[in-house]
Amino acid sequence: MSCPSRRPSSSRSIRFCLRTGSILLSTLFVVGCASTGHVQQRLTAQMMAGDYPAAIEIVEAEKQRSYGGKNRLLYFLERGMLLHVVGRYAESNLAFEEAKRIGNDLYTESLSRTGLSLVSNDYALDYAGENFERTLIHLFSAMNYLKMYEPEAAQVEIRQVGDYLRKLQIDSSNENVYQEDAFARYLSALVYESNGEYDSALVDYKKALDAYGDYSSKFSVARPGSLFPNAGRVAGRLGQWAGDDLRDRGWDGSTRVIPADSGELVILHYNGLSPIKGQTRFTIPFAEAWLMVALIQVAADDASREDINRAIALASTISGVDLISVTFPKYVDRPYSIALMEPRVESAAQTTGPELVEDIGAIAKKDLEDRIVRIRAKAIARAAIKYAIQKGVAIAAERADDDRGRMLGLGTHVIGNIVRFASEQADKRVWSTLPDQIWMSSMILPAGTHDLEVDFWTAESVLVESREISNVEIEAGGRQFVILRTVK
Repeated sequence: MSCPSRRPSSSRSIRFCLRTGSILLSTLFVVGCASTGHVQQRLTAQMMAGDYPAAIEIVEAEKQRSYGGKNRLLYFLERGMLLHVVGRYAESNLAFEEAKRIGNDLYTESLSRTGLSLVSNDYALDYAGENFERTLIHLFSAMNYLKMYEPEAAQVEIRQVGDYLRKLQIDSSNENVYQEDAFARYLSALVYESNGEYDSALVDYKKALDAYGDYSSKFSVARPGSLFPNAGRVAGRLGQWAGDDLRDRGWDGSTRVIPADSGELVILHYNGLSPIKGQTRFTIPFAEAWLMVALIQVAADDASREDINRAIALASTISGVDLISVTFPKYVDRPYSIALMEPRVESAAQTTGPELVEDIGAIAKKDLEDRIVRIRAKAIARAAIKYAIQKGVAIAAERADDDRGRMLGLGTHVIGNIVRFASEQADKRVWSTLPDQIWMSSMILPAGTHDLEVDFWTAESVLVESREISNVEIEAGGRQFVILRTVK
């Protein structure tokens, strides 16, 4: 939209303003259709009330509207998680399979892009999921298969976790801290051990040990106390070389033995709701913002370069003190009161935990922190380019030959100001039904049927809720999983 060197005709000015107004209004339409925040609020309310069937109905009702088009991945993520919690494991995995397909396609598409895209708003892009979200799809799918007593299928999901993490380490290079998932490795080791694949189990126990070493500094999640004794049990089956490998990582020789006539009950507590995305808005002088355009110009794709060139033609006419509005995302915690679970089974021979094994909220925040410099640079450059192009509307209005052209130009200019402010929105899409943290406790129990009692406490030792899970079957040499969900 470069400024003409001579006075344009009224018809040219009118066409320019109409074209610009149409573009601006379509941008506002994209923003209005892309937001899922209102659905997240309704889902949160139903989950707080414990009415998960109602939450599932909300997701279904919004499939075409809020979760259609560029938000389609979120539909399958939310549906898959809610079905997982209510025990509809097969249906949950159907949703997660579709989520994997969409996520993989969009991830591959993003890697194939050769240039930086400066679209009018990030909502104009398909939501591809965060790196940790794509890992969690496989993790929860594996849990579904374990609950359906299909360990081989769970193992397939576990292998896919490993494949994805390896790919992430290659593709992300040093751009993101999150390139390994400690809990996924721990769960993987447990699954391999349950299936008698002790070599593979030891490999993932060691990967979990290494990953929790990083978790401690990056996400403030300490290595679970049960990890070394469980790894030692597998090492004992493999020989001295396996024990030596563990000692190199600090193992003191302690081993958690499961008697031949007993099995293990593993309790996973999904606690709280993970942070949602909000936004921070600030103003910046146009002159400072324009410097960011120059920095990213070389990396821009062809369509973005065209917009940049149009903006360059107009930038010199803009006062350096003009202020533009810029937004970028931030995570906002959703408070909850439960801090600890206390499981009890009368015949338990040994109980470990509860131990924090995954802090999804901390991972989400750190992952965004790693990318925020790039996100801010793109947001500032995009805002500067849109501001410069919009100035072309004002110029066209001033040069119009008649009142109709000037009025149309003025109207488009006003609409442009409104839409530019409204469209400069941070992408707040997020998998909103994820827990904030995952805690794990385990018990060694004699083979047979047991009743599990669980109390949930605040950090101040105030009892919030108690539950009873009856008829938990434990097989000799087996491993049973129980999933508990709280959001209070």
